[in-house]
Amino acid sequence: MRISTTRRGFIWGAASSALAAPFVSRKAFAQTSGEVIQCNFGGGVAEAFQKSYGDLFTATTGIPFKIVEVPSTETALISNASSQVYNSSFHSFSGAMNLYKKGITEPLAIADYPVLQDIPENLLPRIDDKHVAGMPINFVYYGIAYNTDLAEAEDFRSWQSLVDPKWKGQISVTRPVYASLYDVPWYSKMLTEDQSQLDAGIKQYKAVVDNALTAYTSMAQNQQLLERGDAVASAYYSDRIWDLKAKGGTKLDMTLPEEGALMIPYVFVIPKNAPHPEAARAFAAFAGSPEPQQRDLELQGNLPSNRNAAVDNELIKSRLGVTREEIIAKTFNPDWLKIQEQREALIKRLEAEISQP
Repeated sequence: MRISTTRRGFIWGAASSALAAPFVSRKAFAQTSGEVIQCNFGGGVAEAFQKSYGDLFTATTGIPFKIVEVPSTETALISNASSQVYNSSFHSFSGAMNLYKKGITEPLAIADYPVLQDIPENLLPRIDDKHVAGMPINFVYYGIAYNTDLAEAEDFRSWQSLVDPKWKGQISVTRPVYASLYDVPWYSKMLTEDQSQLDAGIKQYKAVVDNALTAYTSMAQNQQLLERGDAVASAYYSDRIWDLKAKGGTKLDMTLPEEGALMIPYVFVIPKNAPHPEAARAFAAFAGSPEPQQRDLELQGNLPSNRNAAVDNELIKSRLGVTREEIIAKTFNPDWLKIQEQREALIKRLEAEISQP
């Protein structure tokens, strides 16, 4: 079987109830065959998911699990749609909604996955009253990262700090392709209480761009800019700061500003016409349970979606400065389907307006 590296009927009933628990007997999977072939990002991300989800799933169920590393999981599923080689894939809510809209992925019936009852309503990627676009597993948030040699947490307690003339030429900013997903919807919600009021979000994003040193092209580049002190601060992802601190880094920290922040949840999806569908559905149900999510928090700083997952709030606070409960209370999980519907036009608008003198 050829695995493309193109670009970053299970019997429910008793078996599905067992899957909702952290530990499952192999006997529950006597009728399940095949393997899980997951499309995921390369490097440390794949390694961490293998340890937190894959190894535990195989130990629990006896079903083989392997990860195929790709630069883009969304592109990989689309490229293989006519002859799908993956039966599991990792995506943001936005990506999952986009794939569902394109007819690439299989909707999950809520009634078939009892574990979904343990996931808060605002973390369900609902397609309609009876289906979700994928199995929610974790979330991060989009806060403000800063260089600890050049600034303090108090300097970036508000999103308005990014447009303060004090930091002129010392801010890095993401490009329109990602600002259309994160910055603009968040600024719109922050300023108007309505993510659809894009004019306000665009105006705020443009103000940040006007105050910025540069628009970064990758997370690796932005990390270098911040660590070297070329940029003092940037809107950034909580898991990236978690990872740096976990490796002993002290140059960067982050705030969850007083206005709140954007929540970015992630899911595992099942492609349509996937090989070994029974194994894929068994894995999806397992992935929604507490234990793999607990392991993944320790390894990657991804906060569990399952409300029954045990978390070490002291550890979370040491890495991010806030507890899980504070993060949930202060973050906004937007309507990602609406974001996808508006995104193409928004990217074009941002690129046109920002290029103007």
